[in-house]
Amino acid sequence: MRYAVARGLLPPALLSLVLALQGCQTPQWPVEGAMASPFGIRSQGGADLHRGVDLEAAVGTPVRPVLPGRVRFAGTMSGYGSVIWIDHGENLITVYGHLSEIRVEVLQEVSKETVIALSGQSGNVTGPHLHLEVWRWGREVDPVNFLGRPPGD
Repeated sequence: MRYAVARGLLPPALLSLVLALQGCQTPQWPVEGAMASPFGIRSQGGADLHRGVDLEAAVGTPVRPVLPGRVRFAGTMSGYGSVIWIDHGENLITVYGHLSEIRVEVLQEVSKETVIALSGQSGNVTGPHLHLEVWRWGREVDPVNFLGRPPGD
């Protein structure tokens, strides 16, 4: 069971139950938008791994963290544009990309209610959206396996 939780292999409903039984908070989607692009192999001028999901979000939409945590990076990275990395402990990191405005600083503690950024279209994008990645034990996992379907789907 611990391996399945660590690797993001549990169905979202079961994961939420396990987290609740462990006294942990239930993860949330950072915005209410539908999925614009899923996790996995895609071709845009060649096959590559899309390490997260893209969520529909107008420029300026408030972005909140999936879970409470500590900001590990807040700045600009190639491809991502303006991006935030949050460490939630237990070898879980989430990444939020293509932001128009960053509202947190490195080492800042954030709650699920904190507006960490505003969505945008910075970096390598074709339009406004929020890019979300979930990393567990140093490997990317499909956010849908961790959070369930986005609320806008």
